[in-house]
Amino acid sequence: VLSRFVVQMLSCLEHMYHDLGLVKDFNIKPHHTEEMAGLCVCCVSSCVSMTNYRNNPFHNFRHCFCVTQMMYSMIWLCSLQEKFTQVDILILMTAAVCHDLDHPGFNNTYQINARTELAVRYNDISPLENHHCAVAFQIFSQPDCNIFSNFDPEAFKQIRQGTITLILATDMARHGEILDSFKQKVDNFDYTDEEHITCLKMVLIKCCDISNEVRPMEVAEPWVDCLLEEYFMQVRFIIHHHTIHIVYYCIIIHSTMLNNIIK
Repeated sequence: VLSRFVVQMLSCLEHMYHDLGLVKDFNIKPHHTEEMAGLCVCCVSSCVSMTNYRNNPFHNFRHCFCVTQMMYSMIWLCSLQEKFTQVDILILMTAAVCHDLDHPGFNNTYQINARTELAVRYNDISPLENHHCAVAFQIFSQPDCNIFSNFDPEAFKQIRQGTITLILATDMARHGEILDSFKQKVDNFDYTDEEHITCLKMVLIKCCDISNEVRPMEVAEPWVDCLLEEYFMQVRFIIHHHTIHIVYYCIIIHSTMLNNIIK
């Protein structure tokens, strides 16, 4: 049985899709919106299946909810529906819900250096983010979970590509690349230019993904603790299970991270 807290978050997610007009505009069936919220429920409902649930200190359902809630808030506060199409809004919201699906609690640096299955599968290129995309669309492929069933193939292709683009943008290894691209466009930003719109959407999801820092201190600080706890769990696992080379490499990363936090 899902906890009351989780049920409340799922209800809020469904409300966001209704409030933005997505359910009405795209004729999303009611049970599909429940399953849409269930994209993260696939992680939450451990009572049904442990295969997709990850009870990580940081990268968990609560994080996905917070990112989606921030995206919803930015859409309203910045009047983005006046600038973006409803398809763009659907992509933004869905990418936010899906962006960390089935996160294993071990970052890309670990995946690549430990040569994990995900790193091998995705050739060391954003292995986690590619995995999040794959899990999301595996879920969408199930008839009861397909919130895009009323879209024609060309429209679905656009939504799929748009969602994948945004989720891949959450890889912090691409932070400089994306920020530089946005800086080149921002002074002469053109809402009729698809490349400009895509770049802005990538920046939006990146902002939402690290938005804990702009929340009230009593909300933000516990999230920092959760992030550190998850990272220390990774370091402890590495020390107990891997070679000296990988341990040494990760200790360097660990020290760098602590120095950045202190600064």
